Amino acid sequence: MVDEREQQLVTKALDGDRAAFGELVDLLKRPLFNLCMSHLRNEADAMDLVQDTFLKAYTRMELFRRDSNFRAWIYRIAANGCIDRIRRRRTRAADELDDRTSAEHLDEGDLPAVAMYGRASPLQEYGRTQLAARLENALATLPESHRQCVILCDVNGYSYQEIADELGIPKGTVMSRLFYARKRLQAELVDYRPEVSS
Repeated sequence: MVDEREQQLVTKALDGDRAAFGELVDLLKRPLFNLCMSHLRNEADAMDLVQDTFLKAYTRMELFRRDSNFRAWIYRIAANGCIDRIRRRRTRAADELDDRTSAEHLDEGDLPAVAMYGRASPLQEYGRTQLAARLENALATLPESHRQCVILCDVNGYSYQEIADELGIPKGTVMSRLFYARKRLQAELVDYRPEVSS
């Protein structure tokens, strides 16, 4: 059983077994990558953050309590890393925009071109972009704890119990967060009517 094997590996890793920690990395790297991708939406950033997460976990193993859920602990490290990276990204983007130029100094010909990519028609691409933007904006209105639950459940397909185990919270809390998050998302998207079928 995976849970028992995982617990054995955690115990060995806590006792200084580097090979056991390596097996934990193999076991958890895919779900951690999925979590990071759902937050960062960038493969390179997600891969970097997974590596950072394992490095932090390895160097801080003495802080982990043996009676705790290791998977929930390492997920919290990753989720906090995602939040920090998103904050830094927003700050950097704002600084770069300020440094580059202000709108009044741009001539029409100086505006950057918008690249076309993918095989969808421009109309389909527009529809997808609009939907993605609406969903991203709606998700951004949620508290981080609620957004995590929505992403784990509705994007990654985790069950309520799996989410509870991953985040180290009661199953009832997961259900409550999902209920309020979905209600909020429904309210945010109530006026969305896709005009372009994808």
